[in-house]
Amino acid sequence: MSTLSLFFPLYFTLAALFLTAIETTLFPHLGVPSVCTPDLNLALITFLASCSLGWRSFLAALGVAFASSLYSSSPGIIQPGIMLFIFFTGSRLNQTIFMNNILPQAVFAGSGKLVMTVFLGLLAAPSPPFSTTVIGAFGCALTTALFTLPILAYLNMLQERFRPVNPDSIVL
Repeated sequence: MSTLSLFFPLYFTLAALFLTAIETTLFPHLGVPSVCTPDLNLALITFLASCSLGWRSFLAALGVAFASSLYSSSPGIIQPGIMLFIFFTGSRLNQTIFMNNILPQAVFAGSGKLVMTVFLGLLAAPSPPFSTTVIGAFGCALTTALFTLPILAYLNMLQERFRPVNPDSIVL
């Protein structure tokens, strides 16, 4: 086991903290409405779901799920639970259909954000009208899918770069 694969969950947790800091500091200063702010950590969850399911990818997804909820205003364990549900759903879909292409992964991340936004919107204390929640959820899903494309392209490029010389061995 190499050092890179040993600290695999830590790298993704630090990346989630970095992406969460970008979401909370950069996008509001650019004038992006909070209803259209993308969830960049769903790109990490989608990438981890496309990897082979093992203890390192599960620990990385757990770290990403809890690191992404540090700056959010959603209640406690609900957002990390939804993100882990999206991870397990993506892992299962990866076993049944071909999800190793960037476009299906981006669509999956966007639909995951749609489900997450609608579910968290329904749990809000002063419940907004359902149509407003769905319209906002579609905006979030679209921006998440668009921002997921370059992140997944970069992660796939890194994965190819660090792939061992033997292509039959499993990296993760």
